[in-house]
Amino acid sequence: MFENVDDFRKKALDNKADLKRKSVDVLIGDKEQKFRISGIGEKAIKIEAYIKYDDIMETVNSEIEDSLDGILMKFVEDFDSNE
Repeated sequence: MFENVDDFRKKALDNKADLKRKSVDVLIGDKEQKFRISGIGEKAIKIEAYIKYDDIMETVNSEIEDSLDGILMKFVEDFDSNE
């Protein structure tokens, strides 16, 4: 682990081109999600994931509600554009 944020930032920026081609697996609930590193900047690292609707439905129908899929479905289901 890094001793401080400056060392962390420097290494990320020094390896920006190679890191942007990588992905990381993150365990969310009981399911591992793959995120692609899509940006390395001075203030943050941006990660993103494409999650197919079919995969979301399959996970939710399997009653795995604490997964990212379940969280996304609940968020869309409860969304109110007037808020």
